[in-house]
Amino acid sequence: MSSLAPFKQWVHQRCGLHLEGLTEARLVRAIEALHVELGTQDSHVMLTRLAEDDALFDRFVSQLTVNETYFFREPETLHWLVETYLPRRLAEQGGPLRLLSAGCSSGEEPYSVAMALQERYGDRAQTLFTITGGDVDQQVLKKAQAGRYAGMAFRALHPSLRARFFTPVGRSFQLDTTLRQWVTFQPLNLLSTSACHMDGPFDVILFRNVSIYFDEATRRTIQHQLKQLLAPNGILLCGVTETLGNDLGVFSLKEEQGVFYFQAELPMSARSVNELVPVAPQATNAPVASEPAPHAEPLPAEPSHQEEPPPFSAPPSANHDTLQHAHDALNQNRFDDANTLLMPLLADDPWSVDALLLAGLVARWQQQPQRAYDYFKRALYVSPECWPAHFYQAELLRQGELPDQPTQRQRGYAAVVRLLDASPLASGGLKVIASPLPPGDACFLAKRYMNEHAVTQGAG
Repeated sequence: MSSLAPFKQWVHQRCGLHLEGLTEARLVRAIEALHVELGTQDSHVMLTRLAEDDALFDRFVSQLTVNETYFFREPETLHWLVETYLPRRLAEQGGPLRLLSAGCSSGEEPYSVAMALQERYGDRAQTLFTITGGDVDQQVLKKAQAGRYAGMAFRALHPSLRARFFTPVGRSFQLDTTLRQWVTFQPLNLLSTSACHMDGPFDVILFRNVSIYFDEATRRTIQHQLKQLLAPNGILLCGVTETLGNDLGVFSLKEEQGVFYFQAELPMSARSVNELVPVAPQATNAPVASEPAPHAEPLPAEPSHQEEPPPFSAPPSANHDTLQHAHDALNQNRFDDANTLLMPLLADDPWSVDALLLAGLVARWQQQPQRAYDYFKRALYVSPECWPAHFYQAELLRQGELPDQPTQRQRGYAAVVRLLDASPLASGGLKVIASPLPPGDACFLAKRYMNEHAVTQGAG
């Protein structure tokens, strides 16, 4: 077999895919199939044919990506988009609003948005919104246009929605014709200048669970392309696990109701006074506390993308001392004192894992469970290996401080076990303080609670 290097370089240059690690096996299989089809092992000949034959290129690229997706993936984000952001945007500017699913694969994402909007707005949805899906892989675009699905594509779709929008055809299900006519699909190579000629500008671009295929430099290039496609005040949504990996300075990272998104900064002259004042986020969609905690302090504002630190930021050593003092105050049940110390720290560094964890614990003991959950969630965005945040999130559900969600609770405890089994003394991403709960105790308790029923609401 010829060296993989020239194929890696060519694919990266043509469509940005970063073919390292596990993806190499897919590249090897694609080259073997190309060798059989063309009857040659000459790399130069094969690359020349790929460059000249678009259909051959499409078949080749189709073998390089996983295209593993399903309906209503990351439902909290879709719920926020359809129930909060889009209604607000409609009220501000009217319709129609344009939505783009970039890297849409076989269509489950744009069709999920279409179903959710149809549920929310009824027949008016198709006059209020246009939905476009784009992907470099034209083989999966054909599947998307056909709208026929089976098996694991429905793993997260409520049976009532499948019954409403799909018709059984043998062992698969055919999507409703109205939705297939509403959602349009176009070839989209995010590294090509032709990407800027899509039917935009778009009010929302979904770029979820796609950037795993690109290295950082390519992601930055793609974001500049997407920025040109985005309408003023429009938003870019990435996958939950990709958010921080896409915080590259091209957009500003925002948060609302526990959902993170990107937005291009407007010039100061175009921004209203209200946009310059940080607003406390509302309660997250899942889980939701029965009543909001009274007099809750606003969560820290999103980090800015300044090239130099603010002129009056405290030196790291001072921040470390303050964290230790806050930790001591928490241990002595002086929760108001701990909160007073932590708020300026989080205003200065909203993504400090140590401060977020302590703030979550303070909020919990001040009987503000939803606020505590939000702090732990933010800590996990910064540091997914933060096993204390996983543990205390799960505890909020098990102890009945928030309405229990068994799957989510078990997933939290399982993360603790996985992380501490792999590294029994792991710090959990904490740089200054130690976890209030020793790792050995946390692992033992997580194993004990993993499959246990939640306690009675408010007890424990």
